[in-house]
Amino acid sequence: MADPRKPETSESEASPELGDLSNRLKDLSARIAAEKSDQSAARRPSNRYDGAKDYSKGYRLASEFVAGVLVGGLIGYGLDYLVGTLPLFLIVFLFLGFGAGLLNMSRAANRSQPTAEELRKMTPPNADDEEED
Repeated sequence: MADPRKPETSESEASPELGDLSNRLKDLSARIAAEKSDQSAARRPSNRYDGAKDYSKGYRLASEFVAGVLVGGLIGYGLDYLVGTLPLFLIVFLFLGFGAGLLNMSRAANRSQPTAEELRKMTPPNADDEEED
């Protein structure tokens, strides 16, 4: 008697289709797992100090701006102290310092660090390499 839980199909009909589907499913699972591992490796920082570069650049930009405003304020206060018109030059040079700070920030942000090859090209040859007469 036939088992009621199993469908009545011959082995020759079901085997090629199910075998092909199961192979394709295994292949697809392997490709998905490989892609997930590639993506997780790409998300991880390659070096634990990579984030420190961003922090240092941020601090440098902030210090460029603060330095511009402080220098402008000090020059304005000094001129006001000498001339005797306290708020006039202070306000003018604070605005000039603000503008100079923004300009320095934008220049520093657009400046890129040289690569290792560029650094090697910029270094002068050793003194031992050249013969002196």
